[in-house]
Amino acid sequence: MLNETYKINNNFIIKIHGNFDADTVKVMKNDIEAYSKFTTNIIFDLEQVPFIDSSGIGAIVFLYKRMVTKGFSVSVTGLKQQPQELFQMLFLDKTIDCYQNIDCYLENPTTLQVAS
Repeated sequence: MLNETYKINNNFIIKIHGNFDADTVKVMKNDIEAYSKFTTNIIFDLEQVPFIDSSGIGAIVFLYKRMVTKGFSVSVTGLKQQPQELFQMLFLDKTIDCYQNIDCYLENPTTLQVAS
């Protein structure tokens, strides 16, 4: 598992490589807790994720709940096969914004922020 994080505009992207499962969440636990204190939108890039389990879903929902209460969003990009099926089965795709890829997220007018 190799994860990377980076910023685009005022968005914080978490790119997961490999399974997003209990082992991955265990390794990322402190990072996920730290991300919950951010004041920015968070995007999970799951393009390289072939499998997600309840722990991976839980990590996304954990951040979603914390960010929304502060007025920020959590979105997901790159869902394919099993992760996409699980998101649909749990109706998470009705709550959490899902995009085909990062470019689609950035092109969406609702994600554009006006500089103040």
